[in-house]
Amino acid sequence: MMKAFAILSLKGGVGKTTVVGNLGGALSMLGKKVLLIDLDPHNDLTYCHGVDPFQIKGVEFLLEKDLKFSDVVIEKSDNLHLLPGGKKLKNLELSLSNIFVKAKDTYFCYLLRNLLKPLENEYDYVLIDCPPAAGFLTINALVCVENVMMPVQCQYLGLEATKKTMSLISRVRKFNKLNRQSLTVVPTMYDVRNRLSGKVVEKLHQQFEDAVTETRLRVNVALAEAPAYGQSIFEYCPDSHGARDFLSLAGEIIQKFEYQESLPETAANAAS
Repeated sequence: MMKAFAILSLKGGVGKTTVVGNLGGALSMLGKKVLLIDLDPHNDLTYCHGVDPFQIKGVEFLLEKDLKFSDVVIEKSDNLHLLPGGKKLKNLELSLSNIFVKAKDTYFCYLLRNLLKPLENEYDYVLIDCPPAAGFLTINALVCVENVMMPVQCQYLGLEATKKTMSLISRVRKFNKLNRQSLTVVPTMYDVRNRLSGKVVEKLHQQFEDAVTETRLRVNVALAEAPAYGQSIFEYCPDSHGARDFLSLAGEIIQKFEYQESLPETAANAAS
């Protein structure tokens, strides 16, 4: 059963795109079929995979039904596919907002869900890189997924941003009458050299309890360098602790969303 995640934070610079690209790479290495979707008009995920958004037609053409899925998807490997964001994605965001204001038509909140529905048996995981803003592309992502992943930078401002992000998630759930979504909180840019990182993780556990991953994505220069070469951390520096952290995170996600799901209900309750 396909598991779709909106990777979301209303604060920029928390490692959101880094999480999408490298978690996707790790899951694919572990034998999972993964689709990455660049829904951020900044096109960072697209750039990180060595694709120029000004030279391609991206996911915006799928959402508007101008092209077929096969016309847009890029096969990075057998198990890893990318729906890139193109230069017109920003224009789509603006047009969706204008249509909703004028027509109050909630159909435009479901464009991404309608796109993914025929793909339910094609992929194990879909990871959506959301904009750091409460616009209609973000709403489309939240409406179509059952799982939200929130990267949190291990600094004070990263912790503060969780309040705004959770408020948005709550409002979208209420407005669209969604069932409760599972939340996964991922500490990013964890620095073992300072106590602040540890205190932030402690606060996250107090606030979000078991939703916080045991894996802490540590500060790693290789993670910052890899996008310049259009590569994941596994292509650029597979022996780095950045690569080890993402493999650990992928294993944790598989354990949480597949192993627990496969247990009988009584055993799953006992395990949790």
